[in-house]
This record gives sequence, structure tokens and C-alpha cells, in this order.
Amino acid sequence: MKGLQDLWMALRGHISRGVIRSVADDGDEQTVDIDTHYGRTRTKIPVHYPFGFASHVPHDGAVTHLVSSGADHSDPIALPPSNPSVSRMSGLAEGETCIYDAVGQAVYFRDGKIVQVDAHTVFNIRIGGTQIVSVDAGGVTITGALHATGIISSDDDVKASSVSLKSHEHSGVKAGTDQSGQPV
Repeated sequence: MKGLQDLWMALRGHISRGVIRSVADDGDEQTVDIDTHYGRTRTKIPVHYPFGFASHVPHDGAVTHLVSSGADHSDPIALPPSNPSVSRMSGLAEGETCIYDAVGQAVYFRDGKIVQVDAHTVFNIRIGGTQIVSVDAGGVTITGALHATGIISSDDDVKASSVSLKSHEHSGVKAGTDQSGQPV
């Protein structure tokens, strides 16, 4: 039994929880400075995120776990930090996923049926570094050609340049079956 307890204590010593003091997110990898024990600060610890995900946690009150690679305390890595005191999305149904930030913006993946985006001010879509779609409280702006299959309807007026579909006039109006001029 003593051997098992010794093994447990040895393994336990390779994982510690710490409070994040600062985050550096300007290099090839993100690093954190962490207080792991009273009076002990570890600096420039690399944070290992899953591929394709990046985050910069608000560090005031953030915590993470430190793992000693290969049982070597001089070679630690930090797991992705969290800060539930600042922001945490809750109320998700089983199987749902949410990516969020500290001000409540979120992308929800709901039950394989809905992708929902909650933006604070503006939602932009960029392709090749160029903004193509911008959505804000004032409306939607699309840069580029708009192709639609099906019916396009509007409860308000639709304009092509400055010509209104609802209240435009024609030049050269003629009687009967003759053709009138272009819209004015």
C-alpha cells in the first residue's frame, strides 16, 4: 500500500493549479506567468491550445493547470486557462457547443440544426482579407454581386442606384401598347 501511495504522491506533484498573473499573446506561442504556490511564480509558461482554437483570457482572476512534461518540473506547460468570474456561457443543452468572449459575444452550434451568432455591435464576414458582409443594427451591407435563386421580397422600397421600384416615373410615356422610356 505504501508503494501505491508513493506513486500517487509522485503523480500528484506533477500537476498544479495556478492563478494567472499575466498573458503574453504576441509571439509564436502564448505564454503565461502563474502563481502556483504561495510565493512561487512561474514565468513564460507556454499554453497548449487545441489546434484551430485561440483565446486570450482576461487574466484578472483567471486560473489554469500546470503540467510538468515528462515529470520534469523545469519543463511545464499550461492548459488553456479559464476565468469563470468574468464570463461563462451556461444553459447549453446536451451536445451543444458555444465559443464566446468576455463581453458575451458568442457563436452557438445548436443540435446540428442551428448556428447562431450573437454579436455585440457588428458581425463581419471576410474572404481573403476583404470584408464581404457587414451586419449591424442599421442593416446588412454586401460588397460584391448578390445572386439569388427564388423569390426576393421586401416590406419596404427596393432601389437600383437611385431608382425606386415602388415610386419611380418613366420618361417618354406613351399611350396604348407603345413602350415608354427608361425609369427616371
